[in-house]
Amino acid sequence: MPDEARLSGAGAFLDAAGAAEAHSGEATEPRRCALPDNPWRSDDPLDAIVVLQDYCIRMKGAACERCALACPHDAISYGAEERPLIDRDRCTRCGICQGICDAFASPRITMADLHSRMRRIAIRGDEVVVASEACLADADEAADNVVVLPSLAMLSPEFWALLLAEGTRVSVAGDLETVAADPRSGSTGDELFNYAVQCAETWTERSVGYLEDVPLRENLLRDAASPAVRGRRELIDDLLAGAVDIASGQRTLRRSNAVQDFRERRERLRARNRITAAEGPKVNRYMPSGRLNQVMWPKRRLLLEAIDCLPAMAERVEVLLSRTDADRCTNCLACVAACPAKARFSDPETGALLLDPRYCIGCELCAPACPTGAVFFESTDATELLAS
Repeated sequence: MPDEARLSGAGAFLDAAGAAEAHSGEATEPRRCALPDNPWRSDDPLDAIVVLQDYCIRMKGAACERCALACPHDAISYGAEERPLIDRDRCTRCGICQGICDAFASPRITMADLHSRMRRIAIRGDEVVVASEACLADADEAADNVVVLPSLAMLSPEFWALLLAEGTRVSVAGDLETVAADPRSGSTGDELFNYAVQCAETWTERSVGYLEDVPLRENLLRDAASPAVRGRRELIDDLLAGAVDIASGQRTLRRSNAVQDFRERRERLRARNRITAAEGPKVNRYMPSGRLNQVMWPKRRLLLEAIDCLPAMAERVEVLLSRTDADRCTNCLACVAACPAKARFSDPETGALLLDPRYCIGCELCAPACPTGAVFFESTDATELLAS
């Protein structure tokens, strides 16, 4: 496992892929897919990928271009104030940009909604199965425990890590060669998906399963009409098994276990509230606006929730955190003004500089803002986030 696979943070796996290509002497330009016609183009506003400028560090002065580098169809450029612009004619809505950066989101598919849906599947005792649209035929109906995504690359390492840390049984289904050849996300999508899963498995020391076929919704009437595909006796046996399951109380028992599992998860959710206990506006007369408003980046939140579920993984997750040389610091607070997440802030009692590492996303914007060169960055493991 390369050291780069232990990095955390939005887009870190893209950085690692680029570093590997540079080391091998190959071209660092991502391979692009030729799309003479874009079958995924949509004029529906609800289908469009949107930019959340509060989470775009490029708009705050960082030299970041991960989203443009990752897009397999060159659909992302930069406009006024360095705002990311999405070319709707080129965009296939594969979701790779969502997996790379918190600044991109879809009105139809949010990471919070996806996680909630997967939790509901797990709570009822089923395995969560993740599949790409490329692996489903138009007439296929995925089973209730299958979450179908435009591209597997839209899930970040932090998302996969949270699923595994929670103890969720999760598998990827479908022909992976089909996924790799999908023109919607291109080879970039396949590489980022594999890298994200590899990171999550390394961090948690747990595994994502693989299924050759995507589970489909059962249709007894259709199957009964096609005895060549499945014997009628097998269909009757399935119906009888279901009836016995209900009569014996096994289904009730499974539901009871699911309720217990839900209660355990609810308790963990309460514990996670301390992760964001400091978030939100707070009166602080030493801050320019008279209050402190910290912002938790979504991927950092996922990582903190995963660590809260599985504290042992913290020592296997490498993060880049801001540091201060006390001998050089004059407490001018220029770094506080530059920090987009307000990981750096003033002590509300004394006005002295403080740092909450949970909020530090390693954007490095605070370092050039310091007039005395007191700010630097250090790579460390995530146990520091656990202790905060």
